[in-house]
Amino acid sequence: MPAQSGYDALRRQVPVYYSIRKGNVISHTTLSKTTVTLEKEVVVDFQK
Repeated sequence: MPAQSGYDALRRQVPVYYSIRKGNVISHTTLSKTTVTLEKEVVVDFQK
């Protein structure tokens, strides 16, 4: 989980990357990248 604390996970509504049942990975989500383009393109990571 890319959050630094439980509060940070709730604030950023961090998605679940792996779902594990009985020791087996049953689903996974790939990481996303957010970019904002105003005058130039900037990658946003939503960290303080």
